[in-house]
Amino acid sequence: MRFICHIVWSVLFAWPALLHAQEVKYIDLTFVQQRTELRHSPAPPPNCKDGKCSMGGGFGGSLGDGAPDQRDPHALGVYLLRVTPTEIHPAEPFEAEFKVLNTGTAPIEVPIYPHLSDFQPSDESVPFPYFSLALVVKGESEPEGTGSNIPALGYVELYGSHEHEGSEMELKPGEWIRVRATVKLRTCPSEPIFGRLRGGFWLRKNIFRPQPGGDFTETQNLYPNATPTPSLAVHFLASAHSGQPKQRH
Repeated sequence: MRFICHIVWSVLFAWPALLHAQEVKYIDLTFVQQRTELRHSPAPPPNCKDGKCSMGGGFGGSLGDGAPDQRDPHALGVYLLRVTPTEIHPAEPFEAEFKVLNTGTAPIEVPIYPHLSDFQPSDESVPFPYFSLALVVKGESEPEGTGSNIPALGYVELYGSHEHEGSEMELKPGEWIRVRATVKLRTCPSEPIFGRLRGGFWLRKNIFRPQPGGDFTETQNLYPNATPTPSLAVHFLASAHSGQPKQRH
């Protein structure tokens, strides 16, 4: 009897999350040319003295780091549902489909907008804040669960701002969005190898600060707990400059 009561109470406790276990949005970026370039004020004139000139301006950034707190009720799991093709050439983009699931016990807000440029104020000298969510594919060796990494990494980003309605979405526990995108590896193995790709994410708060002739971006990593998700088997092909022929099976 006690065992039955325990099951009943467990189901009742989980029922609100089960009610919201559904896909709430689908985003297809495969035919979207994302606008991410930001403007900055013209560089000041060179400062010349005794025939020597120095130029103002420049580009830079800072990254605030930390670590997740296991007591935090906010959590995300990014599932890599499929990649097409599964034979991946380093120089060629491929399609990836992600499921971004709220695996925590509290609502969480995620960016869902593809165009960062739309957030910049009309006055190009004014700083502005925004959030970014990178949906990541990262390489691992075979077999699954060995924990050994392969130098393969690619990602696509979505953006959000409190000042731009519809650019963010609140996911309740159990809710998810599905994102289809074209991804190109930014790092890749130098030799052909069978491996796996796993989904992951970076969630960040940013402040873009334009400067005369340049800019500075302050970035702070946000750390909802990351739920481990399964990986997919792929074949990393040789790069063109490696001199290795493509292997076909």
